[in-house]
Amino acid sequence: MRVRALAALAAAALVALAGCRPSGRGPSLVAAWDFESGAADGWTPDDPSRWRVADVGGSRAYELTAPGEPGPVRAPTSRALVSGRDVAAFEFSGRLRCHTDPANPYRDMCVIFHYQGPDQFAYVHFAGTSDGVHNIIGLVDGADRVKINAEPAGGSIARLTDLAWHDFKVTCDPRTGEVRAYLDDMTTPVLTARGTALGHGLLGVGSFDDTGAFDDLELRLPR
Repeated sequence: MRVRALAALAAAALVALAGCRPSGRGPSLVAAWDFESGAADGWTPDDPSRWRVADVGGSRAYELTAPGEPGPVRAPTSRALVSGRDVAAFEFSGRLRCHTDPANPYRDMCVIFHYQGPDQFAYVHFAGTSDGVHNIIGLVDGADRVKINAEPAGGSIARLTDLAWHDFKVTCDPRTGEVRAYLDDMTTPVLTARGTALGHGLLGVGSFDDTGAFDDLELRLPR
């Protein structure tokens, strides 16, 4: 009986250990862009005259060279979208840097998602300061953008304070409605939200009213 009991305990331990192992069923890499070819294949900029592939800090990157013009609603004024990929769940990562003088704390770079039109999309606003409209997850839905992230105004961690490259990652799980945005630290999000009211759309990068660059971009989708 003791032998059987020990065997049963060993079997239970093996099952528990198996449950702790990664399933290997994480999101799958479907597209990547390092821009070393000199072209931004697969991207559609809102204004091609303001976007280019250029040498930035020793690497070719997708550069936004001039801020866009304000539209009828308050929203990011510049954007380049991944062509032909309407997605709901995603993991989008890469590097970004802002070229605006760091003395301006309101400088920003954006990740755009669930884009359905110029006045209907969500975005992550990485900035040099945090308040009700800077360093937020924002929603544009036919009116001026509104903050939808859970962190209180001024309570999110703002890390876009220099001219250096910063690693970023944005994830969205429509099953729970959860959006998470990471900058530099890929384990703890700086911004979180639940639900965007849009649910799906195109994905891209941009800025509210600054210049900068993006590189080593990767898009992962559920298997």
